[in-house]
Amino acid sequence: MFVWSKVSPVSKQSILEDQFLGLAQTNAVITELSGKKRFRIEVYCDDKNDAQKILNEFGGHVSELKIKDWAKMNASSDRPPIKIRDRLIITDTDEPKEIKKIYDRFEGRDVISIPAALAFGTGDHETTSTCLRLLVDLAKEYNKSNEDWSLCDIGTGTGILAIAAKMLGSKMVECFDFDSTAISIAKRNISKNQMPGILIYEADLFEWEPKKKKCWDIITANIFANVLNANLSKIFNALAPEGNLILSGILREHENSVIESAQKTSLIDPIIYRKGKWVSMHYRKE
Repeated sequence: MFVWSKVSPVSKQSILEDQFLGLAQTNAVITELSGKKRFRIEVYCDDKNDAQKILNEFGGHVSELKIKDWAKMNASSDRPPIKIRDRLIITDTDEPKEIKKIYDRFEGRDVISIPAALAFGTGDHETTSTCLRLLVDLAKEYNKSNEDWSLCDIGTGTGILAIAAKMLGSKMVECFDFDSTAISIAKRNISKNQMPGILIYEADLFEWEPKKKKCWDIITANIFANVLNANLSKIFNALAPEGNLILSGILREHENSVIESAQKTSLIDPIIYRKGKWVSMHYRKE
């Protein structure tokens, strides 16, 4: 993989955003630099020729991105189990004997096994753990009032949020991701955790349309801000009346842009959760 990058004055930010954060360019990242007088834009390309074309047109520089084998680096099960409220335990082991020990140790909680893999969402990242806590809280609300509820997970990664929703009592769970590797990993995790009945498929959010004008009580979207901003209207329309929208994967410098995009769809007054450099938001559809 190759990355093209360029540092420019903020006066040019809106121009470059229009160029790179449109529907055709979802792999661009914009970072404000100290002093807020400059910003860096990076575009990640699978092919060197694609990066070179951007370089020829806009200047900057191109470098090769060395891909680390995170699955191999994190394959050991030395990481302690992750506790989500008083309801879920997330572990990276898939050994039946070890999982049984965890069940015995944390009696009364459900255990989700998500081994390290080349897909996002193992439960320990700030964005994923916040989404899981919000899911537990919302599930408790629905289940307390004996309401059936449904969930759609956009950008499912390892499938952890979809699996959690099913464990927490969701009657209908649907999830998708644009990455075929993520879909394969999520299907494996769904099977390993014995959670049948989850509809999972490969799709690009920019091209996705809800099947049969379906609406969901909860939608989770743990994805980059530029993708959210371009698709919030579509996501809003797929959310049921009085439904709950959980947005995450948002860097602090992009927080306001997401809030502004949400306001255009009548989503207002989010509950905001900040952990480190990451932001998560919970909206209720009026």
